[in-house]
Amino acid sequence: MNTMLDMTNEIGIWLSAELDEVSSVMSGHLQNKHPEVNSVCSKLAAYKGKMLRPSLLLLSWRATADCAVVPKNVVTAAAVVELIHLATLVHDDILDEADIRRGAQTINSLCGNEAAVILGDYLLSSAFHLCSTIKHVELNILLGEVTNTLCAGELVQLSHRNDVDLSLDSYFQIINDKTASLIAASCEMGSLLGGGDGGIVSVLRNFGGSVGKAFQIRDDLLDLLAQKIDIGKPAGRDLEKGKLTLPVIAMLAKNPDLKPAVLRAISNHDRDALRKLLLDNGSISSALHEIKKLVDGAVAGVRGEISNDSSEQLCNLAAQLKQGI
Repeated sequence: MNTMLDMTNEIGIWLSAELDEVSSVMSGHLQNKHPEVNSVCSKLAAYKGKMLRPSLLLLSWRATADCAVVPKNVVTAAAVVELIHLATLVHDDILDEADIRRGAQTINSLCGNEAAVILGDYLLSSAFHLCSTIKHVELNILLGEVTNTLCAGELVQLSHRNDVDLSLDSYFQIINDKTASLIAASCEMGSLLGGGDGGIVSVLRNFGGSVGKAFQIRDDLLDLLAQKIDIGKPAGRDLEKGKLTLPVIAMLAKNPDLKPAVLRAISNHDRDALRKLLLDNGSISSALHEIKKLVDGAVAGVRGEISNDSSEQLCNLAAQLKQGI
């Protein structure tokens, strides 16, 4: 597993073992009586990445729970959020016409768009079915709200392709909805299952929201700056699909006269030209500063309310997002 944490210390060893349990729950729940379904699901192995969302859920539970043994419903909840995340990845690859994900072929490139669409739906329905086994009404409502929110966020983003007039407020709303909402919910679910009071639940939800936005901004920067070999998927995909991200939007807010140049770069899929504009105008540095601000705020919020080894591990995880790109 390509984790963002040190898995050699006590908590890391604990988390690694629990994530293995999460993977087992997911595999078991996806097992179907039809071999055709199992064949397609078997190709999901390449989609397994950092397992950020289940990690945050498990650590948020441990930061709030007065218990040494992880209950089955916590592992189940962690599997639920990862299934939802996998569904979004499968659907995203269809929308982006991507053929590589984490260095391997995508489901849509292997099986076609039709099978990939249905697989994404199967993952979502499996997630809600699995969540219902926890028999926790609040979690079901929360996941229903969050899934609606992230789907709406994707629709809004689609409607703003090639939109050089997209505002910063609209951008932050989009990344909050399509990415940060599920990460925030993962932290909230963990703290709810851990018995955290309203204040602690709120702190961890806000932590997840800030980390989620920082994570998305970092991903956007990598798409602009990194090479395929570094990120395991084609770079420049946002540009090809006309998705405007923070550095571009911030640059245009200060320099609206650059809109024609940005539109030309988008039309020509010219990542080098766009990158030069952004570097010349300091927009990359501004985006990195925004990541730092979000992470520092998230860490300060947790450290102000919770002090234990698990909360510190959450803060260490967040700090990884500030590493150089």
